[in-house]
Amino acid sequence: MKLNTEFSVCEVSGQPFLVPTGSKLMDVNKMMDLNDTALFIINALKEKDQTFDELLVAIMDEYDIDMQTASKDLGEFIENAKSAGVILS
Repeated sequence: MKLNTEFSVCEVSGQPFLVPTGSKLMDVNKMMDLNDTALFIINALKEKDQTFDELLVAIMDEYDIDMQTASKDLGEFIENAKSAGVILS
């Protein structure tokens, strides 16, 4: 998976948001507030393109959670992020 470079992380009152930039700037409906795990995923994808399994292992290591919970949460985030155009296949 690859992160769409037309989105950027910014903080508003201490809360991280993913906001559209570039050609997507006017599409404020694509703005996403990020919890700690979502921010972790975005930062991991900023470093390099990663597969679902690579992200899954990283999340399990970072948050010390079981595979089933991590897989469910990661799958939901990726589905939402892909539909918003944040993550590219």
